[in-house]
Amino acid sequence: MTTYRPSVPADGNPAQRPRAGLRETLDALPVAVGLLDADGVISAVNREWERFSQPFAGIAAPVAGVSYLRECVAAAAQGDSAAVEVSAGLHAVLSGDHQNLALEYPSQGGERWIRTRICKSDGGGLVVTHIDITSQRVAQQESSFQASLLDAVGQSVVAIDLQGRITYWNDASVQMLGWSAGDAVGRHFADLALFDNGSRATAIIAQVSSGKPWSGEHWTKHRNGRRLSVYSTITPLYDKAGQVIAVIDVSTDTTESNRAQAEMSRLSSLVEFSNDAINGATLDGIITSWNAGAERIYGYSPEEAIGRSVLMLSPEERTGPDEELRDKLRRGEPVIGQLVRGMRKDGSLLDISLTLSPMYDEQGQLVGSSAVARDVSEINRLRAASELERDRLAAAQEMAHVGSVEWDALADRVWRSDEYCRIHGLPVTAEGSRGPLLSAVHPEDRDRIALLWKDLMDHGTSVDFTYRVGDPDGDVRWVYARAILERDDDGRPVKMLGTALDITERKLGEQALERLAFRDPLTGLANRALLTESIQEALAECTLRASHVGVLFLDVDRFKVINDGLGHAAGDSLLVQLSSRLLAAVRPEDTLARFAGDEFVIVCADMTEDSAKRLAHRIRAAVQIPFELLDREVFVDVSIGIAISSADDTPESLLHNSDAAMYRAKVSGRNKAIVFDEAMHRRAALRLAVETELPRAIERDQLQVHYQPVIDVANGKPVGFEALVRWQHPEHGLIGPDAFIPVAEETGQIVPIGLWVLNRALQQMKWWKANLPGAEKWRMAVNLSARQLQDAGLHSAVGTAIRTAGIEPSAVILEITESVLMGDADQSLKTLTKLRSLGIGIAVDDFGTGYSSLSYLRRFPVTSLKIDRSFIDGLGGSDVHAGPIVEAIAAMGQALGLRVVAEGVETAEQLDELSRMQVHIAQGYLWSPALPADQVPAWFAAHQGQ
Repeated sequence: MTTYRPSVPADGNPAQRPRAGLRETLDALPVAVGLLDADGVISAVNREWERFSQPFAGIAAPVAGVSYLRECVAAAAQGDSAAVEVSAGLHAVLSGDHQNLALEYPSQGGERWIRTRICKSDGGGLVVTHIDITSQRVAQQESSFQASLLDAVGQSVVAIDLQGRITYWNDASVQMLGWSAGDAVGRHFADLALFDNGSRATAIIAQVSSGKPWSGEHWTKHRNGRRLSVYSTITPLYDKAGQVIAVIDVSTDTTESNRAQAEMSRLSSLVEFSNDAINGATLDGIITSWNAGAERIYGYSPEEAIGRSVLMLSPEERTGPDEELRDKLRRGEPVIGQLVRGMRKDGSLLDISLTLSPMYDEQGQLVGSSAVARDVSEINRLRAASELERDRLAAAQEMAHVGSVEWDALADRVWRSDEYCRIHGLPVTAEGSRGPLLSAVHPEDRDRIALLWKDLMDHGTSVDFTYRVGDPDGDVRWVYARAILERDDDGRPVKMLGTALDITERKLGEQALERLAFRDPLTGLANRALLTESIQEALAECTLRASHVGVLFLDVDRFKVINDGLGHAAGDSLLVQLSSRLLAAVRPEDTLARFAGDEFVIVCADMTEDSAKRLAHRIRAAVQIPFELLDREVFVDVSIGIAISSADDTPESLLHNSDAAMYRAKVSGRNKAIVFDEAMHRRAALRLAVETELPRAIERDQLQVHYQPVIDVANGKPVGFEALVRWQHPEHGLIGPDAFIPVAEETGQIVPIGLWVLNRALQQMKWWKANLPGAEKWRMAVNLSARQLQDAGLHSAVGTAIRTAGIEPSAVILEITESVLMGDADQSLKTLTKLRSLGIGIAVDDFGTGYSSLSYLRRFPVTSLKIDRSFIDGLGGSDVHAGPIVEAIAAMGQALGLRVVAEGVETAEQLDELSRMQVHIAQGYLWSPALPADQVPAWFAAHQGQ
């Protein structure tokens, strides 16, 4: 019910009409009117009231005198809803709660709708009017129904008048286009972009305005600017006269449906053209759909397959497992990637990867299943072949200690072989990340490997390198790796393939070979080969830095005594201990090498003479601490030669120079450090010339024999000569024996040289005896070296020389130094005895400087003693011991019946002392130095005249 409040004057009473002709006035009204007094009794009604069918049952047409209020209350008591409405309104106005009321309510079960107005009159009564509004209400309900219907259809409905203005806009339009009805109604359709093409929209509106409907798809826009695809049906709206007054646009949003349709089409194409077999089936396994892939895999056409059981696709032995799969589907459980055996139409078998998914209807009821079957027969064959090949490769890699690795740059994932994992000490897993690989590398190599990897990633395509891998036990393996990087067209890394070869055994072998090739096996120090490389590298580096290389050449003094006295094991122990002390004394960057025997060399870059001397001082201090050898303390000294590089030095020259300085230190009293200078350079050059050219000196006729006269002290006449060899070198001039005889002794050249001197001297003596009067009794003294004394052919060679010269054996004296004589006493005794048997004389040279004893002199077949010049130098001088020693030697010689010869006599005082001591034979500069053979006759003639 709807309540209306009609307007009334300010005093609250309805407007008064003139009372004259009340009936006529009331009858003139088009509505039913009844006047009631304050008790609700009808006082007057009009003609329309009398004709009007009252709104509630059980009441006749109320006329004057009838209590309308009581009739209403009685009907309301009977449950008449209309009477309830009206009685309540009458009471409300009569009680003063309202001045007037307007009621709308259904009557007679809703068949009629009545509008009743109740107003308070001036006399306290009521004016009641009734109007039947059933037709209006029906029209209103129909209009509301139509509007609700348009809202309920779910489609956009828009009414547009002939001027293009929107006159109606339903709820679906709001939902689809985003504009509210208030925003849309009254605006031109172009303002809302109902059509994306304005000219097309104008043409469509014009067509429909002429009475021709239009339908089709077009684009429109949502309020937020999003484009929508819609399907519109636009029809004309006519008035009662049949004239078009507007157009009605009914549109459906087809954007999603079009997209869904396209997606469905795409999915249908994927299903139909998939290489996999895709089919649907009922819960009982009856095939309901069958794609081209299924026909290709199984050989059945859709007509042959649809309607038949899926059991035809399986061999008989698979019936049980298939039932288990269908049971899972009935429980709504999917089956994913199940490997099964399938059977083709021709009965051949194949390997299938089967995926089953349950299918549900719109109510969520399980109705069947979809199956995706993929033929994996070839994949399985290839997989089996690949696994076999991989097993073979893994076995080959394990045997060859070669691992492989592959890095996917896009996914940053790494695949590595089992052997690769074993080489690097990683868990054997096929995939992983790069992190553990770098952590497996030896810590000292990680930065280098990381830099190599960065260079490869930045601009490289391949790299090979060697690194170490450590394990928890502390063992180290060496690995040689090679990597090849693939890049895309833009140069970005895509994939890296790499191999790793365990080269530990090879590396250990190389290290062993290197130790053999470049390391001294006893001390582990660098050997000569590595020493030369080290000097070369140091020279190159110091040239760049404008600095100098220092080379220290060390020799252990009297090492031979220790080696001979305590044995070679003790000597080796001394060298090992000395190596440790030297390593502690040098800098970490210096090279310490064992050169040979007891000789060591230290190579120091960026070295000055002062710093080299300080290093030598540290070394000598370290060596002075006693060494423990065979439970005894042994003290040794070292002689050190120092050479500082110059611009044109080479490794060889530095070694020669430092060796020369060391030799100088040794001959200067041992336990010294001497720096090489130019004088030594000259001596070193001479020594080099001696070492390299001495073997050719005889054949080049560069050797000469000079002769020093041996004098009878009593009468001053010569009794013979001592043959002394000289070398007339084309560059260095006349070289004395002290410069080349030691080298000849070392190299063995002394044997042919000694034989040449012996033959030349004896032949010369033969000539003198024949051509110089007074020379008939002269004797020729020739020196023998230790190497000659050891020569098994010495006896024969001497005898041949005597016979060839044609000289009597008694004119020949062979001189042997005391140290040579005592070097191997037994062998010396045998050799000298055989020589003495030839009838020649045997003289002990440099007597007094060695270890001879009377017993040895008595045993050896010695005929002469030659007193060393060091004792002669002291005669008549400050050395008070020289005289007694010379006198004792002379007395001993005389007592043994030996001829005594004094060497190095240079002054008359020395001669007087020798005469007093009864030394009868002498030689020295007092009479003459050694002379060439062609000068002897003149000297002899002059000496005869004195």
